[in-house]
Amino acid sequence: MKTALFSLVGSCIFAISTGTLATELLILSNSINGNKIDKVHACGRQGGSDSSVQLSVKNIPTDAKYLAIVADDPDAVRPAGKVWVHWNVFNIPVGGSSFDIGVGEKVQGDVGRTSGNSKGYEGMCPPDGVHTYRFAVFALRDKVEVGGFFGPTPMTIDFFESKFKGQIISKGMISGQF
Repeated sequence: MKTALFSLVGSCIFAISTGTLATELLILSNSINGNKIDKVHACGRQGGSDSSVQLSVKNIPTDAKYLAIVADDPDAVRPAGKVWVHWNVFNIPVGGSSFDIGVGEKVQGDVGRTSGNSKGYEGMCPPDGVHTYRFAVFALRDKVEVGGFFGPTPMTIDFFESKFKGQIISKGMISGQF
């Protein structure tokens, strides 16, 4: 039976349909204040420096071997014709029940491409006003195969979740606007 878990993060409530997921990951970020993402995480044209957001992940299940971080912008469909991928890091080794990454810090794992075709984090650069950006972290049973001849292709949160649903033990998500 599917159930819904609710968590309060900042000023946002997130509901996650868990199906067979064991627990919900708790995702916190000092980079998102009052539902607003700090400017340093935006692109240069928006006055930022393309620095990745700070994330703290709690409640990692004991049977999780790896994590994946996926950040996207569903509001980009209007100007870009697709959900824009801003950050993909896969197969991050788990070392306990929590994980922290600092602002701009590189993460050990398989770094994927963004929709702008860069590797690593790509700062927010909305061309048409305020967008909502989603940051999801997945706890995984084992490594996921995300490669290809030219390396991992950009994956949205929804695509990653549907492609690797059998490997996902738990998920958490936080969002903010810029």
